[in-house]
Amino acid sequence: MAFTSYEFTYAGESSLEHGLMIYDIDGRDQGDVSFGNTADIIETRTNRRIQPLFFGVNYNKKSLEFKLVFGAFEPLDRYQLEEISLWLTGYQTPQWLTIDQPDLEGIQFKCLITQLTPISIGWLQYAFEATIVCDCSYAYGLPFEKTYTISGETEVLFRNESTVREYFKPYMTFTPASGTTSLSIVNESDNDREFLLTGIPASSVITVDNNNGIICETVDNINLYPGFNYKFLRLVHGDNHLVVTGDGALTISGRFFHNVAG
Repeated sequence: MAFTSYEFTYAGESSLEHGLMIYDIDGRDQGDVSFGNTADIIETRTNRRIQPLFFGVNYNKKSLEFKLVFGAFEPLDRYQLEEISLWLTGYQTPQWLTIDQPDLEGIQFKCLITQLTPISIGWLQYAFEATIVCDCSYAYGLPFEKTYTISGETEVLFRNESTVREYFKPYMTFTPASGTTSLSIVNESDNDREFLLTGIPASSVITVDNNNGIICETVDNINLYPGFNYKFLRLVHGDNHLVVTGDGALTISGRFFHNVAG
């Protein structure tokens, strides 16, 4: 099945605001793009062994990179070229890119445009070829947020909708009920791995960045690490059966990863 893509949005601005759309021009098009998670086998070979010493596989050594070809129906003058360049380049942090294409609905790329090359036809400049370099090997889904009311021991079924095999490590917020001093999350789908936090102070709000390994108490800025077992929550692909013990409101949020190619 073939899809036609017209519009894209980068850094909050639509290409249509600049009179641009995605298309093929002068033999240049999107082309085939490989999946971002290229396997890098980590091993050592010795003189006296036929088989190597195998240490694992790294799928995230390189970021996803692809070309984006877009242009206008009328030739672009020098002022328009400068305006487009200002829009797309020069950022110090990755920006969100959305491509209006049916099979990319709900998918966004966090990326920088590292090279922007004008495409000329008959000495007139109509289009550009942009080199897109993402912040990781994958694209992202749209932000999600799910809140659960925890009372005593509560079972939660959380589905990790990422299309990759790597662990998904979400952002969490826990607002404990009065008298609650601990929070335990056992993931039965991850060999009963337990996230355990004790010594939670009264009238507190706890935020946990599981991906970066950061726990914060946002009311009085109390150090919670002495009461933590240092096992941050991670979610396997598909269903995760969580047993949560505590009292309060638990919010799990983030963006799922998507392994896309084209």
